[in-house]
Amino acid sequence: MPEQIDQLIVGGEILTQNSIGERIIDGALAISGEKIVAVGSREDLLARYQAKETIDVSGKVVLPGLVNAHTHAAMTIFRGIADDIPLEPWLRKIWPLELKFATEENVALGTEIAFAEMIRGGTTTAADMYWHYQTIIDTAKKVGFRLATGIGVLEALYEESKEILKNRICEYIETYQHDELITPCTLIHSTYTVGRETLLLVRQISQEYGVVFMTHAAESRAELKDVLEQTGKTPINYLEELGMLSSNSLLAHGVHLDDNEIRLLAERKTSIAHCPSSNLKLGSGIARVADLLANGVNVAIGTDGCASNNNLDMWEEMHLASLVQKGVNFDPTVLPAEQVLYMATMGGAKALNLDDKIGSLEAGKQADLIIVDLNSLHTTPVFDAASHLVFTSKASDVEATMIAGRWQMRDKKLLTIDEEGKKDEIRQLAEMIKQEL
Repeated sequence: MPEQIDQLIVGGEILTQNSIGERIIDGALAISGEKIVAVGSREDLLARYQAKETIDVSGKVVLPGLVNAHTHAAMTIFRGIADDIPLEPWLRKIWPLELKFATEENVALGTEIAFAEMIRGGTTTAADMYWHYQTIIDTAKKVGFRLATGIGVLEALYEESKEILKNRICEYIETYQHDELITPCTLIHSTYTVGRETLLLVRQISQEYGVVFMTHAAESRAELKDVLEQTGKTPINYLEELGMLSSNSLLAHGVHLDDNEIRLLAERKTSIAHCPSSNLKLGSGIARVADLLANGVNVAIGTDGCASNNNLDMWEEMHLASLVQKGVNFDPTVLPAEQVLYMATMGGAKALNLDDKIGSLEAGKQADLIIVDLNSLHTTPVFDAASHLVFTSKASDVEATMIAGRWQMRDKKLLTIDEEGKKDEIRQLAEMIKQEL
């Protein structure tokens, strides 16, 4: 007697992203509740399971949902405001606008718009850094989006004692440490905006709870100069001195690293969130991704926020990450498609310490997956699915997105977000912001 399950996805090519990079032609996925029950051939799983719904995806590709390892989701409300300027002037332009317009209501709106964009593009998990963390979490729960986030620490923007800050962060972690969708983290803006005492406090909390610590680090030359003047060390060496580099550390950008710092990150098993579009657009430079990977550093991929990218398209990031590294290293063999797909799936999951739950399609893991249609003109013909996903596919090729066994998009229709209504709201907000520019 076949086992009863909720959903059976059959046909298509399955890119499992498991430890051996297994691909299954004419494959199948069995799903019950929020978890994957089995992965195998169509013939095998049809014989073993009887589903409430069977979905035929013949001619398409099924793979794990993408993991956006670094973003500021709510900054969709500032999309395109501060173009064509370096990071530091960019910050000086953005921060005053945030102080006025990054209200709880507007952050909720910007975040929901961001989740809609990411779900449409096949992103099922994001590591987010922004203000009004509770509003962002509530929005993620409402939509059904998987999120890693924390209480943003930037000392210029709060005036509370270290004890109050500690209690807030600890309470937050304890509230969400067993949540299905929310992964609590500690996070600071950077080593040049947060003082030593606060950094040590955050380190203590991170170690006590075993949560991921996230920060921006080694993003620009100006940052290196500032941190050297303040501490006598580079951002990476300063974090090392404070004991803040570990397998639970995720550093966004990591553009300006020397050989010794790369080896140090490898020794500490610290992850880097590579954001190629943002780094190029802000003129920050090009991260040494090929060298990081060659030394064994886990590298994930992020989009950064919409004020410095200006989109949340992980397909564009994958494509750019590979091509730029081939170019700067004068080596077409670096960052092949399979490796870039790993960075955008398992690499991101590992960076967030979620690789036991997401990042690959395996029995027992969360059913976070996407279906990509490769039948468009620009994807025809198909000789190798992985190559097409990195070098040819677009966000618009994603046909369906599932998070924790629940469809967030099917047949390119969002199921949990009023897309048109939210676009109208953000256009109205934009008119108000324009008056401040």
